[in-house]
Amino acid sequence: MSSISEEVAALRGTKPATLKDLLTHRVFSRLLAAMSVSSLGDWVGFVAVAALVARLGGDARSASFAVAGVMVARMLPSVLFGPFAGPIVDRVDRKRLMMGSDVARGLMYASMPFLGHLGAIYVLSFFIECLSLLWTPARDATLPNIVPRRQLANANSVGMMTTYGTLPLGGFIFALLAGLSTALGGRVPYFSESPESLALWLDSATFFFSALMLSRMPLRTPPAHGGERLDLSKVGRDVVEGFRFLKEHSLAGSMTLGIVVAFSGVGAVVSLGPVFAQVTLTAGASGWGILVTTFGIGMLIGLAGVNAVAKVVDRERIFYLAMIGAAATLFVLAGMPNISLAAVFATLLGILVGTTWVTGYVLLQETVADEFRGRTFGALTVMSRLGLFLSLTVFPVLAGVVGSWGFNVGGQHFDLSGTRIALWAAGVAVAAGGLYTRLGMQRHRVNRPQPLGLVPKLKRAPAEGLFIVFEGVEGAGKGTQIEHAKEFLESQGRKVQVTREPGGTHAGERLRDLLLDRETGAIEPVTEALLFAAARAQLVSTVIRPALEAGNVVVCDRYVDSSLAYQGAARGLGEHDVLTLNVWATHGLFPDLVILLHLEPERGLERTSGDADRFESENLNFHAKVADAYLRIADEHPERFIVVDADRSEAEVQRDVKAAIAKLLPGGEE
Repeated sequence: MSSISEEVAALRGTKPATLKDLLTHRVFSRLLAAMSVSSLGDWVGFVAVAALVARLGGDARSASFAVAGVMVARMLPSVLFGPFAGPIVDRVDRKRLMMGSDVARGLMYASMPFLGHLGAIYVLSFFIECLSLLWTPARDATLPNIVPRRQLANANSVGMMTTYGTLPLGGFIFALLAGLSTALGGRVPYFSESPESLALWLDSATFFFSALMLSRMPLRTPPAHGGERLDLSKVGRDVVEGFRFLKEHSLAGSMTLGIVVAFSGVGAVVSLGPVFAQVTLTAGASGWGILVTTFGIGMLIGLAGVNAVAKVVDRERIFYLAMIGAAATLFVLAGMPNISLAAVFATLLGILVGTTWVTGYVLLQETVADEFRGRTFGALTVMSRLGLFLSLTVFPVLAGVVGSWGFNVGGQHFDLSGTRIALWAAGVAVAAGGLYTRLGMQRHRVNRPQPLGLVPKLKRAPAEGLFIVFEGVEGAGKGTQIEHAKEFLESQGRKVQVTREPGGTHAGERLRDLLLDRETGAIEPVTEALLFAAARAQLVSTVIRPALEAGNVVVCDRYVDSSLAYQGAARGLGEHDVLTLNVWATHGLFPDLVILLHLEPERGLERTSGDADRFESENLNFHAKVADAYLRIADEHPERFIVVDADRSEAEVQRDVKAAIAKLLPGGEE
């Protein structure tokens, strides 16, 4: 299934989004190690805390209330603290926030075995859950800044598989550690009195390991709101702003609701499953084990396989179709007469739920601006937990109210027990959520910028010339290094044509004056992108292509990637539309080498002198988005990008630039 965007991606040298490529990604592999180990430890700790409070509770009835109490303590933060978590994530350094949350949770879990009082454990559980409400949206908001966009689906799939796939192993490890504590109790009485200690200490160690992995990751959080520091007085305003954003952003709001409904559907199956399998289907305790196992297998299939489906079906369509399919599957599952057929549809339900989760997360990460991501995923985390909590309570209550009844027609018994009615009610809720999501996405497709229907000429005529482009933030030193590059190329006997963007032609220079002059004032982002493309089209047709066809080397100060970074990312137009426009404007001409002079935007702005132009006058948040976009584009296209650290001496930067250019010349690879 070929498309213009795929042809453009092939032309630009985009690497395929393979799982191997993701797992060998240096930064993501460390994040994955942190997530995997801490998720495993968290499940061990979850079971251990439940066992600890049950032991402290005493008799069976008191133990039940003690376990219920710790579950309430874990749910309360979603209501009391959750709405504030997202805005906090958007206003602080996310890496430090995640590391601090890990260390604090590790210390709290490590102290639990020494407390011996239910009230203290409830308090610690409350604060542990508050920190989790900070860590999760911080990770979700950071992920698009870690991996290339093409890898978001794989990254979310792998992340969710590590989160939920470690549950069975966590329970098994707790059982082993509890047995080991009992064995050690003969020599050390403490372990026989507190068999949960080893599991809780292991959980604590996993959080410390996660913090260590994060400390070694080169993460940089773009300054939120122009680099403001955290001001707690503004958090309330940010909460309102975040929910208003979800209300006004039809796509984000619809997808958030869809993911919450999917979580609620899972809650219905988990809460009703034991009674449905053991009593309604008369399959006994093993029936519940079969049902939950097949559902889990289905989820893993959905999480792992959604990327392959997305190659032939649009993700937005996958999202709401998976939701509607899950609703239909719930209806069918609820009517099954035996555990064998129920297991088949439980597997299908797991596939559809896993597909919904991954697709929704990817679409949110791709479409929500970075400054809103923290509060968006914070709201999503809160609403998902609340939806799950409600489904764990509402549906069992509904099943209990209905009870066991049915009727006979022509000698055939029709079972309408409470568990079936409750599962059908869950199916109705999921179907309603799917239809609402579809309507929201339709509104989004009407309102969002449409991809330009332009067919680019992707073929570049054979030529002996070389096309080299210098990119970077304001103050990166492109002009100085371009002069050094020209001198080096001329010393190698090459004829060099130096030009710049926008400019390089009479029309281009006039457009440059218009675009850079602060007196011009605000320009609509679409207008700005069109003006840059117009100047670029003139430059390519009258200067760059003729020089390349003559066998010369063209060195250009900025080119298409500047538009992708400035207009596509920082102005929010979307890289796809900006790329399509510029492929058409340049007839598919892309450079042989792009040298990205990387510099933190704060340092670059310090270097600029004289009166600031219209772009240099933008706030720090804008320039941070540009810098991040450049690095992401370079990561996606290593075949033609070279990243040079520009925060060094002129001679050191010149040395690396010269080495990069030398590889393009005959015999350069040797």
